[in-house]
Amino acid sequence: MKCIKQAFDPHNLINPGVLINDNPAVYLENLKHMPPAHEKIDKCIECGFCEIMCPSKHLTSTPRQRITAQRQIAGLRHSGADTSQLKRLEQDYDYWGENTCATDGLCATTCPVAINTGDYTKLLRNQKHGTQANAVANYVGRHFAGTTALIRSGLSLADLLHRTLGTSVMLRVTGTARELSGQRIPLWTPWMPQRGTRPCPSHQHTAAKKPKVVYFPSCSSRTMGPAQGDPDQRALNQAVLSLLEKAGFEVILPADMDSLCCGMAFDSKGFFEAAETKSRELEKALLVSSNNGQYPVLCDTSPCLFRMRQTLDKKLKLYEPVEFIHDFLMQRLIFTKAPETVAIHVTCSSTKMLLAEKFKAVALACVEKIVTPTKVTCCGFAGSKGFDTPELTAAALAQLKPSLPADCRSGYSNSRPCEIGLSQHGGINYQSIVYLVDRCTTRRNLDIREEVLLETTNWV
Repeated sequence: MKCIKQAFDPHNLINPGVLINDNPAVYLENLKHMPPAHEKIDKCIECGFCEIMCPSKHLTSTPRQRITAQRQIAGLRHSGADTSQLKRLEQDYDYWGENTCATDGLCATTCPVAINTGDYTKLLRNQKHGTQANAVANYVGRHFAGTTALIRSGLSLADLLHRTLGTSVMLRVTGTARELSGQRIPLWTPWMPQRGTRPCPSHQHTAAKKPKVVYFPSCSSRTMGPAQGDPDQRALNQAVLSLLEKAGFEVILPADMDSLCCGMAFDSKGFFEAAETKSRELEKALLVSSNNGQYPVLCDTSPCLFRMRQTLDKKLKLYEPVEFIHDFLMQRLIFTKAPETVAIHVTCSSTKMLLAEKFKAVALACVEKIVTPTKVTCCGFAGSKGFDTPELTAAALAQLKPSLPADCRSGYSNSRPCEIGLSQHGGINYQSIVYLVDRCTTRRNLDIREEVLLETTNWV
């Protein structure tokens, strides 16, 4: 082998020392320095498989780069060799690494050892919070109904100003205010939602026995309604209730709904104590509503449902919209395909729950053609990043609009915050898949034997 190498590469220019090496100690030399940073990321070999999934890859950094930076920071802290470089890295990482991380966890889906860099980012955020910040988060959690009511009032005011001033003036006024505030005022766009509403319990009673389902509308869907330009101006909970009634379900709403939250809004920002408190409150309420897990629970927002599956009692049968429609409603409804082309966006949580194919199946039952932009993974909205760090969402969705054909006039997803960013950067209205299914279905009349069979095979 050495003779062949010498014949074809006498000057040793091609991969020198890679396959053929005369140095017996080569395995001990030129090793990459990888100081331990944290157990959540120490297994990383920096292969880069995670990078394709990251929404900030074209804006700031990727999971691999974040881990590399954290290792450098950890090494400098340990050695104390270069305090100026350490200070610069720590300062730059606040935006370059932490603030522009969507914490979506998609990096773990392609990582050979399933490292979730988003979990590490949440830990860093938690470590930055002082006693006062945690106290504020806990206060908000204890007064959650009042907090969401205040947000709804703010959305009402913004909607009123939008209708009064018009879109172009509103954009100039809010843009100037955001600039003067040093980017502290959240970004306003024409796709900003109107105020949301809470569902009202039905008082209709029928003699026929109906299958029961607990419906938990997430705090985001209770707070944020449709945008002014959305084709369906109903609140999401109205569309959900319409669909469930059409399919023949008796709907149970949890008590004290306005105070309930899955805790994700707190967890993503590193407020772990408040997040855990909200999870336990929701768990208790859902166990009561579902008769200790006897009835299934439907949450209308996929990311919230994903967290609920991670944190709540395993007795609870938890479903998000796409999965519930696919597994239980398609057998109870008559679908009529609309002659349309629509875009669908499979959220990060739906991807992690392996629901992409079910999402496509539900959409294709409603319309003739669907579009799933392959260059778009996470939308980068991350609950609130689309408001306070909008450049992250812009970078994540840069390829969305070019990927949509001219005949695609609407889009569907299963997370209200994501739909705001998708609408803004796609140039078409995105709403929950529930609206599409409700529009394209009619009730199927089941005989008693079919009804019993469906209940038995589904969850009873």
